[in-house]
Amino acid sequence: MENKMLIYGAAGYTGKIIAERAKELKLDFEVAGREHDKIRDLASELQVPYHVFTVGDETAWKIALADKKVLINAAGPFKFTAEQAMHACLKSGVHYLDISAELETYQLAETLDLKAKEAHIQLISGAGLFVSYDALAVYVAGKVKNPQKLSVGFWHFGGFSRGSIISSKNIADLGILVRKDNEIIAQPHAKPKMFRFADDEEECLPTPLGGIILSYKSTKIPNIEEYFSLQLPAVGLPDMTSENLPDGPTAEERAAGRNALSAEVVSDNGEIFRAAVDAPSGYTLTPLSVMAVANRILNGDFKTGYQSPGSAYGVSIIYDIPDTHLIDITQ
Repeated sequence: MENKMLIYGAAGYTGKIIAERAKELKLDFEVAGREHDKIRDLASELQVPYHVFTVGDETAWKIALADKKVLINAAGPFKFTAEQAMHACLKSGVHYLDISAELETYQLAETLDLKAKEAHIQLISGAGLFVSYDALAVYVAGKVKNPQKLSVGFWHFGGFSRGSIISSKNIADLGILVRKDNEIIAQPHAKPKMFRFADDEEECLPTPLGGIILSYKSTKIPNIEEYFSLQLPAVGLPDMTSENLPDGPTAEERAAGRNALSAEVVSDNGEIFRAAVDAPSGYTLTPLSVMAVANRILNGDFKTGYQSPGSAYGVSIIYDIPDTHLIDITQ
């Protein structure tokens, strides 16, 4: 198999930034998507081959994946693309990555663990923003004996893309979910929580993010709660057609601030450890993160089956992400 990559959904807002990052790294890749003119123009700009097909076209997937080692699926909302793309990778023996923040796609990936092992591929849903998130969870979990509870706060900067706004409705519709005693349950009356993000302390709202699935896979901590700095953008927006939503923040807007994560772990004897991550803003961080994981795979570093970023690579993957820093919180 050639050391080549396919980026599907490459003409979308985040997909294009991912493709530009792949070009910057001088990787061997091709782009694909369903909109002919946009994919053709992007391929011409980047001087790479391209494919045009819808996500349900099994024959086109077979052709596009024929000589690839890894697929990055950047075509959200992922409830409409992940299943078809995952099964295409299983059939072709190609490693699968996506940048989903949708819990249902993580659960789908979980169910495909055995098939992924049989296909000798690594399957990670959530290899975007949740790479540093999951690495942070693994880091704090390793600092106490018998960790029993993990709380993570996510400070997001940089606005939202059209795809993220639509995807966030899928998250909001689930209600407030937590992991309690190893099971995912609804917790509709969860309260906000204060988190220290390196230098600042901020209140975050209870929100079901990736950790109740991804970080559970990585750490097996039985109780996980998650919090987000903002109300999800889809909340209160009944009319969410593609025509009335922005593509996403400009490069200048992304550069004007940073993302932050804060994690608190509690051991079975009450010991507490806290740490934070300081990182580029969301739509700059996502391409850096997924390309860090893709690079590992292209260099032969992977585990077969369903994985999370942390279960596959532990804390070390965070050091592959440029301008991203792990910080112990000592006060």
